[in-house]
Amino acid sequence: MKPTNLTAELVLVTPEIAKNWLRFNTGNRKLDQKNLAKLSNQIKSNLFLENGESIVFDRNQELKNGQHRLKAISINNKSFWLVVVRGVEPTAMSTFDTGKNRTAADVLKLNGFNQSGAIASLIQSINKHSFKRIRSSNSFKSDYTNMTNFEVLEYAKDNYDWLIDIVNNTHTIMAKTPIKVITKSYLSFIIYMIGGETPSKECYQFAKHLVGAVKTESSAPLYLYNKLYNSKINKEPLNNYYVLGIAIKSWNYYIDGNPAVRFVKFDVSSPLPIIKK
Repeated sequence: MKPTNLTAELVLVTPEIAKNWLRFNTGNRKLDQKNLAKLSNQIKSNLFLENGESIVFDRNQELKNGQHRLKAISINNKSFWLVVVRGVEPTAMSTFDTGKNRTAADVLKLNGFNQSGAIASLIQSINKHSFKRIRSSNSFKSDYTNMTNFEVLEYAKDNYDWLIDIVNNTHTIMAKTPIKVITKSYLSFIIYMIGGETPSKECYQFAKHLVGAVKTESSAPLYLYNKLYNSKINKEPLNNYYVLGIAIKSWNYYIDGNPAVRFVKFDVSSPLPIIKK
């Protein structure tokens, strides 16, 4: 067996210890403020997990990995048990963070969820819409960040029944369309926005119109389908917020008898239309 100078120990890292270790952070990459804010929010929300990821020092006692976690601990006055590895070669930093990070979909799949990718995308879309709605109704300004993998997992556990129902129904609808003019995940989100957690049969029937599985000439849903179709053929993606706004307007026409229309307008600088029930 090849000898090694590496050591590993489990340490209760207090804010004071974290501040002290950061003094040895001389050759690391620049601190990423968004990553730091994310970790700080996890700590404040009791979502920071002691997951075995290590703090790493080289054989010259210089910090090589873990600066963001240490900084977050130091400014949030909380202590955590962390694995500390010492004695790596100074050049070892070039091999850090080269693997593919686990996505929320990966985490859901590892925890036994079916349709993990579609469910993860739907959850993130719902969260992003909720964030925009809250920000628009308040004076505070803040950048949006995706939910953490742990937050997605907890949301999926609490809401799996209706999430999988929407995703499965969307999958069935999309399977019947020869040309995919919209992603399955975004169609799921539109269905959720219009029908909530328990969409009606009428809502799912409307979704068939949006993807061209059912067509009614000169109707608002067909107007949107044609927009989506032309966007795909011409490789000119439409703004998702615009698509959502037109979809809601088309739904409102649809439940009012689906009358003939020449066009449907929506300004992306405007709030979303009120959804008729």
